[in-house]
Amino acid sequence: MMTSWQRWSATDIGNRRAQNEDALVCRDYDGLWAVIDGMGGINAGNVASAALAHAIEHMELKSSLPDAVDQIEDLVLAVHDQLHDFAQQEIPRRTLGCTLALMRLTQTWGLVVWVGDVRLYRWRDQALTRLTQDHLDASHELTRLIGDGLLLPDFAVVRVQAGDRYLLASDGLHNELSDARLGYWLAQAPELAQRELVAEALAAGGRDNLSLIILEVETDAISSSRSIQP
Repeated sequence: MMTSWQRWSATDIGNRRAQNEDALVCRDYDGLWAVIDGMGGINAGNVASAALAHAIEHMELKSSLPDAVDQIEDLVLAVHDQLHDFAQQEIPRRTLGCTLALMRLTQTWGLVVWVGDVRLYRWRDQALTRLTQDHLDASHELTRLIGDGLLLPDFAVVRVQAGDRYLLASDGLHNELSDARLGYWLAQAPELAQRELVAEALAAGGRDNLSLIILEVETDAISSSRSIQP
C-alpha cells in the first residue's frame, strides 16, 4: 500500500513588519517541506531565509535515512557558515540568520529537522503533539540560529500513519495561537484550517511574519497541493 500526502501552505507578512522574511520550501513531488524564519532586519533576514530555501530546494535527496541525516546536516552547516561569513563583512556587524523546521517523508520513514523555534506538530487520534523542542533559554532568547554562534541541528525520526496531519509553523503563528486553537483548526478540513489559522493569528495581533505548512498523510491517493501567499 502506497503512502501519499496532500499539502496546504500559507505565508503572510503580518501586521507590523515591513517585509516578509519567512520562506517556504514545498517539494511535494519527493516529500520534503520546510518553514524558514529569517532574522536580521531589512535586507538581511530575507537574505538568510532565501539562501537556506535555495539550498534545500536544489538538494539532490538521498534515499537512505542515515544518508539523509548526514546530507541535511551538512547542508544546514554549510549555509550556517556562509551566513556567518556574510554577516562578518557587514558594518556595523549585525546578527544574520534563520530558524528552520523541515520534514522529509518516504514510504518507509519520516525525518524531522529543526533549529530554533519553528515548530512541527502532529494531529493524530484527536490529539495534538509537538514533535520539536524550541531552542530558547529562560529569557526566551534563541540558543541556536543558523548563521550565528555554534550550531547543531536536532533530528527526530517519526513513524507516520494514514490520517496523520502535520503542521509546520513559524513563531509568528504559534506565538499568537494557543495549542488548543492550533488543535481545533487541525481537526477541521485542511482547506479551512489553512485559511483560518492565518486569519486568527492576524486578528490576535500578527506581530511577526507568519508561515505554515499543513500535511495530511493518506494511502492510495493522488498527491496534491494548495498554497496561499497574500
